[in-house]
Amino acid sequence: MKEAIYLKDGRRGAYVVRSDGGSWNNQQLLKDCGIIPYMLHKNHGFRAVMPIYADKMPDFPYLETYVKGLEFELLPDDTLETRIKYICEHSEDIDLLILYGAYNQYIPMVHYYKEYRPDGKVYLATDMNMPWAEAISYTYDLPEWRDFLSQCDVIAASCRKTQRYLNMKWPFSVELIRNGWYNAANVSFDDLFAQKENIILTVARIGVPQKNHELLLETFAACSYDIPNWRLKLIGEFSGSEEEQLNFKKFLNDFFTRFSHLKDRIEFTGLIEDKLALAEEFKKAKIFILTSNFEGGAPNVIGEALHSGCYIIVSDIDAADDCTDEGRCGSTFPIGDKLALTNTLKHVCNNNDLILGGG
Repeated sequence: MKEAIYLKDGRRGAYVVRSDGGSWNNQQLLKDCGIIPYMLHKNHGFRAVMPIYADKMPDFPYLETYVKGLEFELLPDDTLETRIKYICEHSEDIDLLILYGAYNQYIPMVHYYKEYRPDGKVYLATDMNMPWAEAISYTYDLPEWRDFLSQCDVIAASCRKTQRYLNMKWPFSVELIRNGWYNAANVSFDDLFAQKENIILTVARIGVPQKNHELLLETFAACSYDIPNWRLKLIGEFSGSEEEQLNFKKFLNDFFTRFSHLKDRIEFTGLIEDKLALAEEFKKAKIFILTSNFEGGAPNVIGEALHSGCYIIVSDIDAADDCTDEGRCGSTFPIGDKLALTNTLKHVCNNNDLILGGG
């Protein structure tokens, strides 16, 4: 590996590019797309920069509390031409270019970056699930895609299933780099299991079809008499399109009409941005659950749940075996299968030794 070119102030530059440049939010700063550049800044002195399209700097409280030192630079628009121009103009400062997702628009961006900085490094976090991987594998026959992948110094997948598939399809080494969790708030985990309560927890964008919270609620209702001392807690803001939010709220009205006796056992907290407060919720929960129809690789939230000693119940998404360590610390169920999830919840909730001992 060639020696990096240092900036005038002695720091190296890591620049993070996402396809959805205008969609950064505060929560993403503590996901892998924010934590990787922050750790490069904190531990290795990099200048960590995220160019984004925005009229003004968004309100990101985590910048001051948890990831101080990350930088954002505002682009006048989100066109490919503007992104390429930015990379060409800043190529001398960009020792490491970090890309999230495998998108066509990255092809010319990397081409020009390598033209201006042949010694620069490119890290491609594919951040994809299997349907995406299967669809994109066919594009490898295109010369521009072969060139693009050959210019990426590190190609990563966040779950083993996708990594194995891509390694069979592409003649490049695809590394397994799972999405981790960073204890930004210095949470203490002493006497963790003494704090556990009979709580089933999920943390997500509430109500979006991808997460299938309808299945979670219907299943909890179906087995509620078999697990009478358990509560369900959903943390996150109501998300999705206007139509999706309206449909989910209609579902909730109907659900609590049918199961009014569960109102005291199901709690929607809303978004919890304070990491200490959120950590307390994780530490109290015995079970963390995801009922997703799909995920874009390994869910970021799993690392936090595992670190908090939660037993994991997850649908059979691509990263299911990674989430449960192949059943050693959790259980999986077929996507959308209410009966299977009902039986799993009954079994796990009535077996405290299983929860405390893992799989």
